[in-house]
Amino acid sequence: MKKKLLFIATALLMSTSAICQTADTISLKPALARLAIMGDSIIRGSNDTIRLECNQSFSSLLDSILNLKSSEYLSFHEVKALSILKSPDNAFVIYNWMCQTYFPYPQYKYFGYLRTLAKNGSSLKLYKLTEQTYEDNQEREAGKFGPDNWTGCVYYKILLSKYKNKTNYVLLGWAPHNQLSTRKIIESLSISNARVQFGVPIFKTGARPRPRLIFEYSYKATMSLNYNNEKKMIVFDNLSSSDLRPEMKTVYSTYGPDMSYNGLKFEKGFWVLYKDIDIRLDKDVKGKEGEIKKLRITKQAD
Repeated sequence: MKKKLLFIATALLMSTSAICQTADTISLKPALARLAIMGDSIIRGSNDTIRLECNQSFSSLLDSILNLKSSEYLSFHEVKALSILKSPDNAFVIYNWMCQTYFPYPQYKYFGYLRTLAKNGSSLKLYKLTEQTYEDNQEREAGKFGPDNWTGCVYYKILLSKYKNKTNYVLLGWAPHNQLSTRKIIESLSISNARVQFGVPIFKTGARPRPRLIFEYSYKATMSLNYNNEKKMIVFDNLSSSDLRPEMKTVYSTYGPDMSYNGLKFEKGFWVLYKDIDIRLDKDVKGKEGEIKKLRITKQAD
């Protein structure tokens, strides 16, 4: 009898909670509609002034919504400008977007929030991601940063990296840089005791494990970077420069895919680099561990 009463009480509590969440969602519909309109103007605004003003309003309204109780249950499906990714283990969710301006040349700014979640899906803590701009890719690759010094991009994939008692995450991101080049980023993330850190040295590409990898290439090119389920690897295009003069080595606007591929495979807590892999589905992973001192993924290691 006691078990039956406990079951009924639990069911009523869950039902009440669901009703409250639904009521909250309904009450936020007007705000979400405004957010969707402003997000559309960030993307399609006819000039930079409109885009920047709408982005500021979008950011303020989203901040207000995300700080409301039960906002973690909102899908934001109608807000097309907003990218939302949840980790495979439901430990956190990232809300992410960018704003592009055109005068005097194309420029991009990145924005985001990271919310840590409890096992029942409720919010633990909300972090605002504040972009730190940079020009030196190699210096940026080596750093460990908090949410207030974030390597800005739009994330499109989260991978779980779990080995023994350590859990880390890998985030794949896309970041148009300027009128000449685009970046793609392989970021590492750890969350422990409500502390969020971007940059964990888990990428074995040389003598020392790296916290992140940054690829920069011509804006005219398209670089493939994604997780290959068949190979169990992060597979990406090998980038080479079209200008082989030594002084052009760090001019990344001359780089693009050269029809070969590299990969990162998770082995004993690290993502290990393999160069010149065979990506055909009917073949085993081939290649060798490679060393890329400059982390520029060129056709031949230094």
